[in-house]
Amino acid sequence: MPELPEVETVKRILNNAVKGRTIIDVNVLYKRLIQSDYSDFITNIKGLKIGNVNRKGKFLVFDLGTKSLIVHLRMEGKFFHLNGLEANLDKHTSLYFTLDDGSYLFFKDTRKFGVMYLKDKDKTYIEPPLTEVGPEPFEITEMDYLKRAYSRINKSLKEALLDQKIMCGLGNIYADEVAFASKLSPFMKAKDITEEDSKNLILNSRIILKQAIENGGSTIKSYHPAEGISGLFQTFLKVYGHENQECPTCHTKLKKRFVGGRGTTFCPKCQHVSYTIGLTGEIASGKSTVLKLFKDLDVYTFSADECVHNLYTDPTFIKLLKLKFPEVIIDNSISKDVIYNLFNTNKTFKARYERFIWSVVKDKLNEFLISHTDKIVVAEIPLLFNAGYDKLFSFTIGVEAKNETRLKYLSDRDADNYNNQNNISKSNKYAENRNKLDYIISNEGSIEDLNNQVKEIYSKILNS
Repeated sequence: MPELPEVETVKRILNNAVKGRTIIDVNVLYKRLIQSDYSDFITNIKGLKIGNVNRKGKFLVFDLGTKSLIVHLRMEGKFFHLNGLEANLDKHTSLYFTLDDGSYLFFKDTRKFGVMYLKDKDKTYIEPPLTEVGPEPFEITEMDYLKRAYSRINKSLKEALLDQKIMCGLGNIYADEVAFASKLSPFMKAKDITEEDSKNLILNSRIILKQAIENGGSTIKSYHPAEGISGLFQTFLKVYGHENQECPTCHTKLKKRFVGGRGTTFCPKCQHVSYTIGLTGEIASGKSTVLKLFKDLDVYTFSADECVHNLYTDPTFIKLLKLKFPEVIIDNSISKDVIYNLFNTNKTFKARYERFIWSVVKDKLNEFLISHTDKIVVAEIPLLFNAGYDKLFSFTIGVEAKNETRLKYLSDRDADNYNNQNNISKSNKYAENRNKLDYIISNEGSIEDLNNQVKEIYSKILNS
């Protein structure tokens, strides 16, 4: 999505391209683009001369004399000033203006999320949508403004930075960069920031947005401000898009989590987010025992197995599972016997079912991680590598025991399902990913020996 620097770049391009041109005609190919009165838009925009193209936050404001055209590009909206009509019309064209010099101004939008409003000029800034837009960082004069504004909301800092009603201009990219530059956790409660934090957030927003504007914004994935034009600021981004790379400041591995559905990249060390540890291993290697030993060290713990167990008794989840996998529901309950059988006989079912469960557990794990940032979190994930969870953690630890030890323990633990669990465990990608682990714990000695290994690794991580 274009953010303030990208919209500023579009504004400057439009001023160079169409300022002084008169709109002779308008053709709307996607009617929902127009959010003001449609008939008024079609009738009254014709014959108006384009003056300055201005900007308020992420909105473009075309000065049309007695009227204002207000545009929000949303995810993929783009303007193209082109000569020739037929060759430039395509399925992404939502609207085009015919201008008095014979050229055309196209609005194209692959996602069809962009919006336009035509308003009387004197109502431009006193009616929605612009009355719902807060000040830009450049317009804020009181440095405690964010502390006062955020004191009323119970959101994470990341979500608060994205709230355009409080301070406009920051989207996902620049919110991550501003939180990093300010050395603040994106997961902390926004209402807990200090006056100094408020000042740093405002000043860093100004610095980063100014530098981004000077470099034409950021070209990320498919967004370009105009045809053949790319922003350059993506080369200056320090955290956004760099998950699992080294922090440019402290060289700690950057991590990514999701807040309010938005990917959020951060440095655990610089931004004071406690480390996370992924605990894994083959079946019956002693992972649960090691997790209990970590819990004694006053850390937060999460168990994927326990999470799934809780899901299997959750009526809402059972209803969802029944819609997706009705064959595993017997008498309104989940049949593990059916699941075991299908896992062993139907590879397609196994792949679909695992992807679904892993997705749900990942969401639960993400919620747990962003709500427990003040202490280290240790999460037991038996199929860590199969599920692709390894990149979520600051460190990964494997728990190992000899095959005969594991199989004996598995038999003693659950003799009835020994064959089922042993067959399922054979798909574990632990062995082939063992070299990716940061630490390995050997579970072939006494409980005291196991505890000593846990304490030693915990001490190393604390001091890293």
